[in-house]
Amino acid sequence: MDFKERLKGCLVCGAIGDSLGGKYEGSGPHDVIDFDFDWKISDDTQLTLATCEAIYNTSKVNSEKVAKRFLEWFNKRKLSGLGSSTLMAMQGLQAGGHWALVGRSGEFAAGNGAAMRISPLAFKKNMDKLTIKDVCSITHKNDEAYVGALSIYYAIKSAIDGSWIGDMDLIGQILKKLPDTRVRDRFIELEELKNYSISEIGKKNKPQGFVVDSIPIAVFAAQKINQFDFKTIITELIKLGGDTDTICSMTGQIIGALKGPQMVPREWMEQFNDMEAKNLIEIIVSSWQG
Repeated sequence: MDFKERLKGCLVCGAIGDSLGGKYEGSGPHDVIDFDFDWKISDDTQLTLATCEAIYNTSKVNSEKVAKRFLEWFNKRKLSGLGSSTLMAMQGLQAGGHWALVGRSGEFAAGNGAAMRISPLAFKKNMDKLTIKDVCSITHKNDEAYVGALSIYYAIKSAIDGSWIGDMDLIGQILKKLPDTRVRDRFIELEELKNYSISEIGKKNKPQGFVVDSIPIAVFAAQKINQFDFKTIITELIKLGGDTDTICSMTGQIIGALKGPQMVPREWMEQFNDMEAKNLIEIIVSSWQG
């Protein structure tokens, strides 16, 4: 598959997951999911696209430029539903703080805000862990948040380079590259439960905003793409409740990078094509420099 088609799939499927999960964010488990509503992207997709704008036409990722783009979107009120860590960082940037200092630290910074926007870096060549950590630390200066983002980065990289083809071995591939953290420990648990369903995993560990409870299940669900279609996987994730927009967005990003946008159901793609994000994604993909 063409590299740009994978990029488009990543961004489109991430935005769709975000939009569909957004209605049910923070709610409890559901038996029936209704997709007939006005779709809207949240900060998950907004910050991902802001990251793209900061790096799409350059061969080198610059954390300062990423932070500057975040601030531009924040000042233009183009960011909605920000988590507390990201909001704190944006306010710090707005007050003139340095990008490397405004990010939240401590246990309350172990959220999904870095992982949900890291996917564009996977489409850049010659990335290093220090740069990835710097981009994460703009908002989240926390090792668990960083390793969560690193997990999504490696998952998408595996889809791009062909080392993962949609089977249940993605977690095993990621585990070899992660430092010893609680995120890694959760991945080890899920690796031993690979035959479980998404709902069974969700009952064991409800997917909340804590990075340890969200990133591993997003990757676990993405592994199911050779067994179930995109719609089924997203529906099963939403049924779990919790941080549904972010988890569905990250799962969509991974699956989209593997399969491209063509695996999105026609009715979903028609709805997506009416969204404002569609035009920006088209511009980013067409002008992308790897």
